[in-house]
Amino acid sequence: MKFATLFFAIAASLQADGGSVLLRQQSNGLLITVFGTPQVGQTDFSVLVQNASDHSPILDARVDIRMAHNLTPATHQHATNKLLYAAPIDIFHAGRHSIQVNVSRNGEGASISGEIDVSPPAPPWISYWQYFALVPTLIFLFALNQLLKSQRAKRPPARP
Repeated sequence: MKFATLFFAIAASLQADGGSVLLRQQSNGLLITVFGTPQVGQTDFSVLVQNASDHSPILDARVDIRMAHNLTPATHQHATNKLLYAAPIDIFHAGRHSIQVNVSRNGEGASISGEIDVSPPAPPWISYWQYFALVPTLIFLFALNQLLKSQRAKRPPARP
């Protein structure tokens, strides 16, 4: 029981399929968890649907994500982890947004909703930081190589 308490205490910081836990609620016997890293632009949202009693994953449900009056179906094909349902959703402005997840299975439905914070888009240079870091790294490695070579040349030869 203490493990479950610890799990729920750190659930907000967990990462899964590229995002943190945004929303976790129980509805109609199902435990529904929404993961993502919402920012302006196309954002992937992942949904984990579990049986609330034994936490076993539900893999045969229909999952729809409603955000900003757009209803997007979430599927296993979009998810990296096949236990999740995922959907790419376009978000056009930063701020507080409402999100609703509808799950239907065997003629029964469950729905959860909540508010999420959407970040502004990342600056363009963030996407290219590897290329900007490459030149200074190569210069540093070349300078280190030259320093080590000069120290080796200054050393007296080893005696037999």
